[in-house]
Amino acid sequence: MATDLSRRSALGLLGAGLLLPWSVRARASSKLYLNAYGDPAGYGIAAFDAAGDIRYRLPLKRRGHSFTYKADGTAAVAFTRRPGDQALVFDPRSGELKHRIPAAEDRSFCGHGAYSADGRLLFATEAIGSTGDGVLGVYAVEDGYRRVAEWPTHGLDPHEVKLMPDGRHLVVANGGILILADMPRLKLNIPDMDPSLVYLDSRDGRVVTEIRPPQELRQLSIRHLAIDRRGRVAVAMQYEGPETDPVPLVALHDGPEARTAPLRFLELPETARAGLRQYCGSAAMDRTGQRLAVTSPRGNLALVWDMDSETLIAQSQIEDVCGVAPGEAGFLLSNGRGRIYRWDQPGAGARTVEAMAGGQVQWDNHMVFLQI
Repeated sequence: MATDLSRRSALGLLGAGLLLPWSVRARASSKLYLNAYGDPAGYGIAAFDAAGDIRYRLPLKRRGHSFTYKADGTAAVAFTRRPGDQALVFDPRSGELKHRIPAAEDRSFCGHGAYSADGRLLFATEAIGSTGDGVLGVYAVEDGYRRVAEWPTHGLDPHEVKLMPDGRHLVVANGGILILADMPRLKLNIPDMDPSLVYLDSRDGRVVTEIRPPQELRQLSIRHLAIDRRGRVAVAMQYEGPETDPVPLVALHDGPEARTAPLRFLELPETARAGLRQYCGSAAMDRTGQRLAVTSPRGNLALVWDMDSETLIAQSQIEDVCGVAPGEAGFLLSNGRGRIYRWDQPGAGARTVEAMAGGQVQWDNHMVFLQI
């Protein structure tokens, strides 16, 4: 049932007849992957197992973007974006809806969030509609996800937020683009963008470290993050300048204590750099934290780096690829054409990408792995 519809239009098709019988699904692995989908009838999220078989789906009123989940596996949150007017809390084991979190007045969700180390707070990237300023909405989990605080992200257009391995610091990707609620598709400050990587104290929102690209690269919008086994932050970016500019798109930073260290851009062969088409769609580490994968749906390209040597070790052409998450070995990837791919041994040979179950859903945006 795969079609030629674009991921940005009719994004998916999921029929009840495509679901496996529960007796079969119940025997599947407890390792689940979450991804959003959409079709002409509406939007939703679906969970699938390591074999690519869908375990459940949950309808959404808006287009889903990404997810976060509690470390104990008892709750997950799906965030909407464009419009980011709600987030849904659900049981990741069954798909049962638990809470709907509406966006606060003059605020919109920006698609990502993170739980605190103890699971008692949820942090969500949000934008103030009237000014474009970024904030973290802070929600009390045990009080029905009541919004209890708001902390500035010290930048415009915040996107992904992650909790650092120390359990104390949050790292926020500020895209640096001015967007207002009454003109949601217009980017109003491209010549004067101000992207930043900001570390906050998760106890009170205090700024610990702010890092910016060099001034000549200020049109690199910082979007997506992944953290390796050494606690370094990988930064995947999208360039808002001319498509012909030979700019780097992936960088590393050494963490909140590296207050004076700049972004360190990863080297790429020119063919791979140009192949990204100035756009990184998602980023993830493998389960060892030693390999980084970055995808580009515009470039139909997935790249993998070894973090010890900081060198590119593999690349693969996959049409409209965006979702990526750690697999049993290597990575799983999804695309907007309804395919799921297993890439078990990046760098080990040419035939390392295997198409799994296809056509069930035309996946959108980010894939998240959880083990429950």
